[in-house]
Amino acid sequence: MEPLIIFLLFVHVISAVFLVGSSIFVWIVVWPVSSLSFENERMRTRFMSLMGKKYAFFTNLSILLLTVTGLLLIYIIRPLYFTDFSQAMGTSWGPTLTIKVVTVGVMYGILYGNNLWHGKKFPLLAEEGKFDLLKQMRKIAHVLSFITVGLMVLIVLEAEILAGVFF
Repeated sequence: MEPLIIFLLFVHVISAVFLVGSSIFVWIVVWPVSSLSFENERMRTRFMSLMGKKYAFFTNLSILLLTVTGLLLIYIIRPLYFTDFSQAMGTSWGPTLTIKVVTVGVMYGILYGNNLWHGKKFPLLAEEGKFDLLKQMRKIAHVLSFITVGLMVLIVLEAEILAGVFF
């Protein structure tokens, strides 16, 4: 294997491990513990907002690295996907790669749509003391976050299939 491919694959896998692992950690550990640790909803929301801002930098960095390295790896290893898409779809890997690309696009859309929709609203609602509305919005945001994490896990499975782990 060429050193460039090894390097790109290494950066891709490390970025995926961070994104998926930390997302699961936030979902399973941080979010539930925040509701147990803060009796005051305003303080809990402030904590989650501050944590989210710090976490967002590294999440966005890992997503940027995943996107760039993913596209470069496709271009280097499977150039047919870019040069003749219809012929690539006739290969054993073309449909699976397309499903993965679409899954990634859907995951990005839900992730960033959810963050744009509620990111600034939650702290404002908490500061204004509108906790009933905050709880309603949080339920929707949690469902979207859960779907995002599920899509991340699905993308890892799709990557394993593309890498030939199962076949």
